[in-house]
Amino acid sequence: MGTTSKRSFLGPSFLLIFAIFPSVLSFGRLAEAQPLKEVRIASSTTVSFTNLSTFYARDKRFFEKEGLDIKIIVVQTNAALAALVTGNVDYTTLSTSTIEAALRGMPLRLVAVTSQQPVWGLVVRKGITKVTDLKEKKLAVSSYGGASYAAILYVLKHYGLGPKDVSILATGDTMARIAALQKEAVDAAIIPAPGDMKAITLGDFKLLLDVGTIYKLPMGGISTSLAKIRENPTEVGKVVRAVVGATRFIVDSRNKDEVLSYLAAGFKLERNSAEELYRRIVPSLSASGMVDRDKIKLVIDSAIERGVTNKPVDPDAVVDFSFARDLGF
Repeated sequence: MGTTSKRSFLGPSFLLIFAIFPSVLSFGRLAEAQPLKEVRIASSTTVSFTNLSTFYARDKRFFEKEGLDIKIIVVQTNAALAALVTGNVDYTTLSTSTIEAALRGMPLRLVAVTSQQPVWGLVVRKGITKVTDLKEKKLAVSSYGGASYAAILYVLKHYGLGPKDVSILATGDTMARIAALQKEAVDAAIIPAPGDMKAITLGDFKLLLDVGTIYKLPMGGISTSLAKIRENPTEVGKVVRAVVGATRFIVDSRNKDEVLSYLAAGFKLERNSAEELYRRIVPSLSASGMVDRDKIKLVIDSAIERGVTNKPVDPDAVVDFSFARDLGF
C-alpha cells in the first residue's frame, strides 16, 4: 500500500514538470550565453556634454540590457559622417553635422537628440561687461563654419552686432581657445562646458553668457544611415532606447549623487565644479529624445545663412524621430 501511495503522488503531471524543468534551465543558460551584438558609434570627442548620454549608457550598461556591445570610436566629424555612409560605423553622436550632411544629400538621418541646446560659455576678459562691448574685439571659435561660429553670429545679431563688428578667429579646440585667452591673442571665446569653467580659474576671465540661453540649437544625439533604418529598424530602436533611457536617468533628481560622481570622474572635476556642471547640463537635456520642429529649422536656417545649402528643407526630411516617439516617454 505504501508503494502504491507514493506512485499515485508522483502522477503524470508531476513527472511532466520534472521532464520539462531541465529543458527550461538549459534554455536559460543558452539565453544568458548569447553574445552581445557589437555596434560601433563614432563620436567627434571623448565624453562631453553633447555625447554624455551615450557614454553614460555604455558605462552604466544601458546598451548591454538591449543586447548590444557598444564600441565608441573617436574620429573627426567629416570622417565619422563618411564612415556612417559606407557602413564602417553604425551610428554617430553627431546632430547638427548630420542634419547639414543630409542637406547636402548624404543618406543620413538624426534619430534622437540628447541636448536641446548647447552648454557653451562666452568667456571674456573681466573688463567686458556686456555683449556689445565685444565690438572691435577679437573672439575665438573652433572653426569657421562650425557650430560655435554659427552660435556667435546668432548671439551677435541678437545684440545688434554683425560679423564685421567683431574679429572672429578660428583657433581650434577647447584648450587652444583657452590658450588664446591666456596669451591675450583674443578678448573672448566660446568654450563648451566644463572647459569654460576651467578657463575662468586660469586667468582674469569671467562667464559673460551661457550661449544656450539664446542660441537654442539641438546638440548631440544619435544619427544613422537610411540603409540602417531600412534594414535593421529593431537595432536602431534598441540604440535609441538605451540612449534616451540614460538621459532620463541623468535628469532624474533621485540619481543626482550617482550622476555627480560620474561627472566628477569623467571630466576630472572637484565636487563643487561637478555640481555646477550638473546644474547647467540637466536642464539642457531632452528626456524624450526629441525636439520641436522649430529647433531643427534653426539648424537648417543657420546652414542656409552659412551657405551649406541654398534651399529651405522641411525639418521632417532630415530627422526620423519615430523610434524615440515609439518609446512613449
